[in-house]
Amino acid sequence: MRKSAAESLEPVSFRDWVARKQKSGGIRRKGERTRDRIRLCTVELLNEVGYRDLKLTDICKRAKISPPVLYLYFESKEALVHEILVEFLQEFMNRATSASGRSPFQAMFDANLQWIRSARANAGLMRCLLQFSEAQGDFAALFAQESHEWNLRITAAIIRRFPAAERAQAQVHFVVEALGGMMDDITRRLFADNDEHLTAVVSSFASTDEDLARALTTLWHRALYCMDPPKSEATPLAPRLLAAAQSAPAPRAGARKRASD
Repeated sequence: MRKSAAESLEPVSFRDWVARKQKSGGIRRKGERTRDRIRLCTVELLNEVGYRDLKLTDICKRAKISPPVLYLYFESKEALVHEILVEFLQEFMNRATSASGRSPFQAMFDANLQWIRSARANAGLMRCLLQFSEAQGDFAALFAQESHEWNLRITAAIIRRFPAAERAQAQVHFVVEALGGMMDDITRRLFADNDEHLTAVVSSFASTDEDLARALTTLWHRALYCMDPPKSEATPLAPRLLAAAQSAPAPRAGARKRASD
């Protein structure tokens, strides 16, 4: 049986992605290999200690070079980190999952699962995006622009699937912006901030990344289509709440009138 795109995904780190990209670049000159090594060591340290605690001496020690050698390739720590985080943001975290040939729920689930797995595997770098945005105004603007363009791509993908909804594109875009903000906040709190309260809540009903992606995708489906996804693809997030709401007696007419007064 053929696996879905989500089932074939594996947790991936940006460090491993960069290393594979460097190896696939063919024969490299000595200077290029040195530059690659500096970048790879910086990626490792950023994920371990973050931007604020990153020291050039630690980069040089891990890359086995002297500071003057590092300055041959990068004019400053900020320039080095900027280059790495731009690549992390634009080429790695913003990878899209094709939605062709799948249901709306499955397409969103695959994309959400990929985002969650990438955020978990690169928690330190996710924290660096926030730290560097606070320190560098131009990067903060880039970060905001990338988020905006990502939301536009998601909106366009939804409209392509349902062309009859093209006149509602502004409303769809607004919902995507709201849901995207939810995804950013939840993954930041879970993986970058280690929010123990949210982690405890999530672990009580979502023991795996797949469970978390399924719960979040149910919210996406409800917000976009105003209905639950098919039962074959998802189960209610809070089945007891659903049962209680369905069995609750309707308010009396007088009660409704008093509530509206």
